Amino acid sequence: MSTKKSVDLTQGPVHRHVLRMVGPFWFAILALMSASVVDTIYLGHLSTEALATMGFCGPIVFLGNSVNIGLGAGTLSAISRDLGRKDINEAKRHGVSAILLSIVIMLIVNMLGMIGLSLLLTKMGANADVKPLAMGYLKYAMPALVFMGIGMMCNNTLRASGEAALPSMIMIIGAAINIVIDPLLIFGIGPFPRMEVEGAALGTLISSLFTAGLGLYLVFVHRKAASFKGLAVGTIMKGWKIIGRVGFPAMGTNVIVPLSGLAAMTIVARNLGTNEEAAFTLVTRVGMLSLTLLYALSACIGAITGQNGGAGHTERVRATFVFCFKICFAWGAFIGIILGGFSRYIPWAFTKDAAVVDIAQPYFWIVPITFAFYGLVFVSAAGFNALGRPSYGMAFTVIRSVILFVPFIWLGVMLSGMNGVFIAIAAANVISGIIAMAYTLRRAPMTVAVH
Repeated sequence: MSTKKSVDLTQGPVHRHVLRMVGPFWFAILALMSASVVDTIYLGHLSTEALATMGFCGPIVFLGNSVNIGLGAGTLSAISRDLGRKDINEAKRHGVSAILLSIVIMLIVNMLGMIGLSLLLTKMGANADVKPLAMGYLKYAMPALVFMGIGMMCNNTLRASGEAALPSMIMIIGAAINIVIDPLLIFGIGPFPRMEVEGAALGTLISSLFTAGLGLYLVFVHRKAASFKGLAVGTIMKGWKIIGRVGFPAMGTNVIVPLSGLAAMTIVARNLGTNEEAAFTLVTRVGMLSLTLLYALSACIGAITGQNGGAGHTERVRATFVFCFKICFAWGAFIGIILGGFSRYIPWAFTKDAAVVDIAQPYFWIVPITFAFYGLVFVSAAGFNALGRPSYGMAFTVIRSVILFVPFIWLGVMLSGMNGVFIAIAAANVISGIIAMAYTLRRAPMTVAVH
């Protein structure tokens, strides 16, 4: 990786680095999330059962992909710190080690999925109409996780060097392929078979294959950001250990979020009905799309805190956190006003069922304004992961998802049905966000952890 192709994030104003990187990442994540939202819209217009199916499958696939996200955090942390120390060869070896580690772990996840998915769906409360649809979807979606992992490790290898355009391009092209091919497979347009729910998952698998191939080309050939030179079993294991110091705790942190989503869906399914399941799926997809800018912020903060932490510039690390927090609040206010203003129209894009629309509408006035606080949680976690301090992100996430989110949702369902669920989500966001911001700025160290 030549210095010409690597951006030195230890020089120049940190806010310029954040703004330069966040735009391309936002478009990339927006494209990625849009593919999932488009799937949900198509399936929602097939039937309420198909829409509910996505509510069960979404957290399961997200659970598997959260393992990749955690490994990606470890990859970015290791490589950005290598680059902060100007150790280019070690950064290249860590790029290869990360890809190999992701493949091994995702194959294990798939084997476990083959054994336990049917029982899991039953325990979640999937009924006889929804469960077969969910199993058909997961038949293709689970293998796609292997290729998603490869693409994600390539993406993080490029991001660690301060690049924004190329890693964003990987995600945008993959999402575009998914969006184009999905309706062909879902509805059987032209020579394609009508596969409905299974077609949505097959489209994801095809786009993931392409993303993995493109990522490998860019990392190994175009940028030469990874190399097998000097790599042996011992160095691979050493690389896995270094990546794992952040990657495995970050994996645990990221897995907590979909596990809490699984728990929330189970509470809704077991205590309410199919219309509420569909409404919960609908608002969850809108929420994911609305958080894309903050997800992009968490995608770029790590490269900046990692390089500056590796170089010993603690004042620049703190300045990065402060500026990113300001963006969280500005975006939360903006998206809260937009979604509240269009609350009467957004649900109709997902379903023709008036009952589902009525259940979903209150969400848009209650939850979006609190997205800023949720952003504080995962932006803080991403910044600390790159510093080699994943325990902070895990603590913030446990507080939000385990201590607050799931118990609040159970209490909300018992007291006020779906409106109670929406109030619970908002309360969990606000409380956890205040805790994350206060601890980050007042107590947490801004230095790289020494192991």
